[in-house]
Amino acid sequence: MSQTSWPLALARSWHPIAYRCEIKKAPFAVVLMGRPLVVFETGGGVAVLEDRCPHRNAPLSAGRVVESQIECPYHGWRFDAGGRCRYVAGSNLTANASARSFSVQEHAGIVWTCLMDEEAPFHGLPDVIGDPTFDTFWWHLPPSTGAVDDAIENLLDPVHAYFLHPGLVRRATRACPVDVELHVEPSEAVARYTEPHQAMTLLQRVTEGRRSLSWGRYRPPTQVQIGFEDNQGLQASISVVFSPVDAKTTRPFAAFSTRRGVLPAFLKRLGIIAFHRKVLSQDLAMLSLQSHQLSRFGGADYHQGPVDMFGTLISHGLNAKPLPQGIRTFRLFGQA
Repeated sequence: MSQTSWPLALARSWHPIAYRCEIKKAPFAVVLMGRPLVVFETGGGVAVLEDRCPHRNAPLSAGRVVESQIECPYHGWRFDAGGRCRYVAGSNLTANASARSFSVQEHAGIVWTCLMDEEAPFHGLPDVIGDPTFDTFWWHLPPSTGAVDDAIENLLDPVHAYFLHPGLVRRATRACPVDVELHVEPSEAVARYTEPHQAMTLLQRVTEGRRSLSWGRYRPPTQVQIGFEDNQGLQASISVVFSPVDAKTTRPFAAFSTRRGVLPAFLKRLGIIAFHRKVLSQDLAMLSLQSHQLSRFGGADYHQGPVDMFGTLISHGLNAKPLPQGIRTFRLFGQA
């Protein structure tokens, strides 16, 4: 996919490209929507440039940072945070050349950038991530082999859990009826799920207690939040922003939040990672298989089923179209 063929909302959006802790003394190479970038420390923050020296096109990420400027490894030209050439080795003059620079935001321990000059507003993340009554950690997850829309739908889709994650996310025995209420507004869609307590796995009952409601929220273009509630309100949530590395690779930036209680944060983190590691590996394997199939057959030929709630909504969100408003109620695995 060329840089001009990305859906409009993706092209104009702010995307996470690195955790702030990943930016150290050396330049840090990333790719966003197929464009190679370099992130480097400026002393007062970070800068994002195209990973190409305008002199002879060497990768700036292979160079070093000198006095808050990035130095090309080939001829030693140096560029500041705005991409302007500030030093040419062997001369007391500078070159009339600039590396392409991009806008930067630092928020919630993450470096964000936008590749277009006409950037969309920066909307930030769900409030729970900064809520002092919750313990939150970022799990540094690997990229998935798959398009960004498929990765988003995978996390929001409730049905695949019964088949891809039996005994982990859902019981391995016959599926229990789940009442679903889908609320769609122009800027977000939320599906709320009410299911019998016995539908939960034993591990879920131990870790989540008397969960009364779960929900999945999609906020265009690439933000997803999964929430779990009990009789006191929100108990835990998973907030994910999906960053499109290229047309077939997506990197998730995932925050796990749990309501503060008796258990210390580090123990909850260990338990959450242990529980989700197998689920993650299964999802990554299936997304890779799906991507391989799309390559084999020359692209997607998707058909929407009666319980596919989010596919069309994601397409609207990625293409900067308002989500079609409405409320829909139905029952999964049972008669309405």
